[in-house]
Amino acid sequence: MDRESCLLPGPTTHYLRPTRGPTMRVPVWWKLWGSLIKKLLALFASFASLAGLLFCFLPPSNELPWWAVTLLTIAVVFLGILVIREVNENRERRVFKRDDERGIRDYMHKWIQHGGRVAIWSRDLSWAQNDETRALLAEKAGRNELIVCMPETNALAEELAAAGAEVCAYGAGNLEAPDSRFTIVSFGRDGSRVAVGRTQGDLHAVDEFCSGQHPAFHLANDLMNLVRSISKAKG
Repeated sequence: MDRESCLLPGPTTHYLRPTRGPTMRVPVWWKLWGSLIKKLLALFASFASLAGLLFCFLPPSNELPWWAVTLLTIAVVFLGILVIREVNENRERRVFKRDDERGIRDYMHKWIQHGGRVAIWSRDLSWAQNDETRALLAEKAGRNELIVCMPETNALAEELAAAGAEVCAYGAGNLEAPDSRFTIVSFGRDGSRVAVGRTQGDLHAVDEFCSGQHPAFHLANDLMNLVRSISKAKG
């Protein structure tokens, strides 16, 4: 998959959705789709109000005048554009139950499996504690395509460092339990993307941003480069 496709408006690829079935309960479903549904309802309500106002000014006739048809056509076109835009933006959010380890693991594995450097900011790499993902990370480490920043190294981080990964431990005394968790793919290239994870109650939300699309990307990128620079300065 070409990561530079994110330079186009809206995402052009589909990543794993939260696990369906019993685990896809109402809170998760509403967190994923609720905001979009409310925005779409507001858009259609605005369109209905506009159409109703227009018909109030029309003379009684069996045919609409040309200017009314033109206004309605323009309104429909803009409505369609706004709907597409809202749907595309919603595709860049993933929501999981906090205990949905498989869903989170599969999503992250899919996120990093393509070519190019990957930069991971994590507390303990808990999502990578499975044979398939460990093998993928080791493969990337062997190609010098893996950067990991975390408070302190653990067994997996040391294993990846031995395989060739750049592992930066900034010290638990400086930031013991970071609230932010993010992973940048195609790191250092045009078209790079970041997935930012955060906990919201019993849910785990992940938002995706392209380079140049949102300040969150630049904050994550700068934080990663800052820790790498400090780590290299310490030797």
